[in-house]
Amino acid sequence: MYKHLVVAVDGSATALNALQHASELARMGSAQLTLVHVANPAEYMALAPEFLQHESYEAAAIAQGNEVLEFAEKSAKEKGVANVAKHLLVANKGAREMAQDLVDYADEQGADLLVLGTHGRSGLMHLLMGSFAETVMRQSHLPLLVIRSVSEEE
Repeated sequence: MYKHLVVAVDGSATALNALQHASELARMGSAQLTLVHVANPAEYMALAPEFLQHESYEAAAIAQGNEVLEFAEKSAKEKGVANVAKHLLVANKGAREMAQDLVDYADEQGADLLVLGTHGRSGLMHLLMGSFAETVMRQSHLPLLVIRSVSEEE
């Protein structure tokens, strides 16, 4: 059914859950699975000093992003996906730009399904933290598979 799935990975348990679903779909349909991590250097500015060992916040974001992609690639291959690609995007603004970069990349690659995880927050937490998945949904014309986190993670 699907020939090319793009799945967003960020190292979280929620993204890993989405990756497992995408991997199963890709394996069953002999589809290409492209793993995408959107690195945002601004997120590292507020973190612990251990990230200062890198030349810059961007270098820290890229290094972490590559680790996430390597782990996700290993996980997909262990699930039996034969055709796995990975790509790192760097977004220097906010969540809206990150979502648009993901959508644009999936479009450029000819994906026919975009997969991502969501925490499924509502109320005040949704208002304060926003929803990356919701932003992607508003910006994408591709079919979107959103996998909600398991209840213990919320």
